[in-house]
Amino acid sequence: MNIFSNIGITELVVILLLALLVVGPERLPEMGRKLAEILRDVRRAYDNLTAELGPELQSIQKTTQELRESVDSVRSIPQDTLKSVVSAADLDDTIAELKGVTTGLEEVRQTVNRAGKTMKDPVGAAVGSAREALLTPKQDKDGESDAPEGAAEQTTEKAKEETIREADEASQEQAGD
Repeated sequence: MNIFSNIGITELVVILLLALLVVGPERLPEMGRKLAEILRDVRRAYDNLTAELGPELQSIQKTTQELRESVDSVRSIPQDTLKSVVSAADLDDTIAELKGVTTGLEEVRQTVNRAGKTMKDPVGAAVGSAREALLTPKQDKDGESDAPEGAAEQTTEKAKEETIREADEASQEQAGD
């Protein structure tokens, strides 16, 4: 235990100058001796504690390390067991198939929801489909429109608005019945 390991020459000179100014030149040697005695006593007490408690502290440290290793090995058991069961039963393909089935079921659920909405309000669904068809022509994978050539020029904004207005009126009449 070296308490002066982080003190350089310049720091030591500054400390000595400060001590000389604070204590004075007459009492500085006496203060130095007292400081040396105190440091010697502290070091002796530390050495005694280390000698008395050293083996016990090492035993505690060893026990603590063993406990940490035991906890780490117990934590890895579920992961290791799961990996071994999956690999032993060759469940990787089954898991991938189940994920595919889950995705398919989600698509079916969405389709059934859309069909249910259509059955509850067929006119509203038709109006929505007509709006989609008139306002945004569908495009295929190549980015080409499904509409026949020249259809964009034939369909004017006025015709679109009139068709949407008629569909809205029909929807309102259906709701009133």
